Parts: sequence; structure tokens; C-alpha cells
Amino acid sequence: MNTESNGSNNNGWLRACGLCHILRTLGFAVHPAKLGIAFLALLATLVWGGLLDSVWSFSGGIEQHSITRFISARENDQDFQSQEGKHGVFAVWQSHQRRCVQGLLSSSLPGSSIVSGTPVGAYLSTHAGDGPLRSLTAMVCGTWWMARYHTAFFILLMAGVLLIWSLCGGAICRIAAVQFAHDERITSKEAFSYVRPRLLSSFFLAPCIPLLFVMVGAVVMALSGLILRLPLLGDIIGGVAFGFAVLGGFVLAALILGSLAGGSLFWPGVAVEGADAFDAFSRALSYVFSKPWKAMLYAAIACVFGGLCWVLANVFTFFALALTRTFVSFGASPFGAFSRGAEGEALNKLDLIWPIAGADRLYVWPDWSRLTWYEHISAFLIAAFILTVFGLLWSFLASFYLSGSTIIYFLLRHDVDRTDLEDLYCDENEDEFRIDSHRVKSSNAAPSEASMPVAKTTSELGVPPSSGEAHGPTQVS
Repeated sequence: MNTESNGSNNNGWLRACGLCHILRTLGFAVHPAKLGIAFLALLATLVWGGLLDSVWSFSGGIEQHSITRFISARENDQDFQSQEGKHGVFAVWQSHQRRCVQGLLSSSLPGSSIVSGTPVGAYLSTHAGDGPLRSLTAMVCGTWWMARYHTAFFILLMAGVLLIWSLCGGAICRIAAVQFAHDERITSKEAFSYVRPRLLSSFFLAPCIPLLFVMVGAVVMALSGLILRLPLLGDIIGGVAFGFAVLGGFVLAALILGSLAGGSLFWPGVAVEGADAFDAFSRALSYVFSKPWKAMLYAAIACVFGGLCWVLANVFTFFALALTRTFVSFGASPFGAFSRGAEGEALNKLDLIWPIAGADRLYVWPDWSRLTWYEHISAFLIAAFILTVFGLLWSFLASFYLSGSTIIYFLLRHDVDRTDLEDLYCDENEDEFRIDSHRVKSSNAAPSEASMPVAKTTSELGVPPSSGEAHGPTQVS
């Protein structure tokens, strides 16, 4: 009896914390359709950012460590002076954000000192120097740096990125929602068909609603501050009405913090409910504020599990590329080296066209000035293949984040509204597709007992009964 009660308590605790459901995120994330969509979104983001960098480069670039110096200046209460360089704004920003994401995931793993001295330990020690909170703060500071010192660039970049990921991220969330609720896998075409009519009105607008509210509130509070400029009357009215300004500050603070905590639920809300932008926004904030501890618990479990999967995926990728590089390099340069012409410099040719810098940096660009024209071809093709592998690695992370957010939305909705986990909104065309697929499955299934042919009697076959059949007809098989 005690064993059964302990087992039931353990199962109840696992269901309550959502661990069993969140652990399914890994299987959801490696779905080929989600990986392909995330890869296209990453590629489109890099192209859009690179295009803006090429346009902005006509007025000069910036220094590579601008964001790091900006954060250091803020911490030391110093003035920040932007310096010119040869790097684009997007290139500097995305490099900084990438390091912060790697640091956040690596530092979220408990007991990382156990693997010190191994490739995993080298990866963790490189990226986990700062804690999770510091990595999150650095991500926010990096975005604030761009918004403050490169405002026009920030608006154009974020508008394009939001449009790209509203389309692709919404499709990934829809695939994950159908897979979680109905245990079915829909195609990318079906997912995009669901997203397209809701792209601008729901997926794109939902993340913009809290920003619009904050902007309106800030403008109203700024205009109310003009009253204080009036002599005497402004001092009296402004002083009395200042309590409303304080109340507005609390409302804006709750709105900003709620949007940061529940922002990952905006797109799942549209993907699961078929809701409009405001409904998805209100649902996300309602679930987070109604069950804050549950939301924090789900997020913590997903972050730790995601960090573990991310580190293992990185180490596995490094191991696979290291094996490739080891065996190919011996064939490319017999006995490990070859001569470079007049100087007679002995080196490994693969080191020349494919540099590598350990577990923390699986690829660095070669020194193109040292390559001949035909070595440029091989170096470019090798870079294309390796960078595709890295792109799929980051696509896995994006798919994991969106799939995990969708699962967390289902769990929070169940905790707050008591809605079944299988409850999912479906369009009419999706319903027709499911009915047709169900008919196909039914037609391919084994015939039931009711559809089996019934044995006929001798009288039905036109055969006269014999004398021994006086009491009833005999069945003929």
C-alpha cells in the first residue's frame, strides 16, 4: 500500500510540475519541418541584417566591442563614446547576443564543475563565466544600445526580424500545438496556411501591443509633466495629480515585466486558440500573473533541460567535425604537411582552408590572403557545409524555444482555465483534412465483423433441402 501511494504521489508531482510534458520538447524540436522553417528564418534574418549593414556602411562602421564598452561604462557610471570601426551594427549586435545566449544556456546547468578538463568543461568554462541573470541583463543592454545610438537602424531591423519570425515562428508553434494536443504531425504547407491569414493581425501585432501601451503611457506621463512648468497653478495641480503618475508608473512596470515573462506565450496563444492579437496578449499576461510560481517553475525546467540539450548538441557536433577534420586532413596532406612553394613552409592544408579553435569555436574564417585562387573554391565550399551545420544547430535551439513555449502555454492554460490539454482550435479546412485522412485510415483498416460476408443458406442458393434438413437450413461456407 505504501509503495502504491508513493508511486501515485510521485506521478502526481511529476504531472504537477509539468516535467513529463516539458521533456517532450526535445522530440518536438528535432522535427524536420520545424528545423527547416527555423533554418529559413535564421537565414532570412542574417540576409536582412547584412543588407542593412551594407547600406549603413556608407557612413562608416563601428568598433567591434562597442556593446561591451557600453555595458562597462554603465556599470562604472561613465559616459559612453561610440568609436568608428569597420564592423556593421547588426554584425556587432548579433555576435554579442549569440555569446549571451550561449552563456545563459551554459550557466543554467547545475554541477558544471564535474566535467572540468573535458571538452564539455572547456565549452562551459568559455561561455558560462557570467551567471544567467548577468547574461540576460547583457542581452537587454545590447538591444538598448542599438535602440539608443542607432535608432533608425533598430526600427528597420526589428520590423523585418519581427515579420520574418512572426511567419516562421507562428508556423513552428502551430506544428508543435497540433503535435502536442492531437499527437499528429502536419506539414509545413498546412502550418503556413494557418499562419498567413493571421500574420499581420495576430502574430505580428501581438508582440507590438505591449510596446504600444508603454509608448502611450509614457507620452501621457510626459505631457502631464508639462503642467509643472506652469507657475503656482501648475505646482498645485501637478503636485496633487502626481499620485496618478506614480500609479501609471506601477502599471507600466507591471506591463513591461509581464510582457517579458509572458512574451514567449504570444505566438502559442494564436497558434493554439486562433485568437487575435489582443486576446493572445491578454491571455499570456493573465496566465503569468495568475500562476507566477508555476510559470517560473516551467521556465526553469525548460531552461535547464534546454541548456543540457544545447551543450550536448554542441559537443556532439564538435566531435563529429573533429573526426571529419582528422581523417580528411591526413588524406589532404600526406604525413600531415605539405610545402607552400618558394618559402617551403610545411603545414597542413586543411588547417589553411578550415581553421578551428576548439570546443568553443568550431570554425573561424580562413586567412583568404594566403590562399590561391583555386583554394578559395574549396575553402568557400567547406565553409558553406560547416556553416549549414551550425545553422541547423541554432535552428534546433529556435525550434526548442518555440516548441517549449507552446507546451508551457498548454500547461498554464490547463492550470488557470482548467482546459483540457487536447483542446485545440482548428480551421474548417483543417477539419476537412482530418476527416479525409480519417476516412483513408478507415478504408485501409481491416474489415470489421459487420462488414464480413454473411454465409448463405441452401435455400438462398436455390438448392432444395435434403431430408435431414427438416428442422432448419444448413449453412454453406
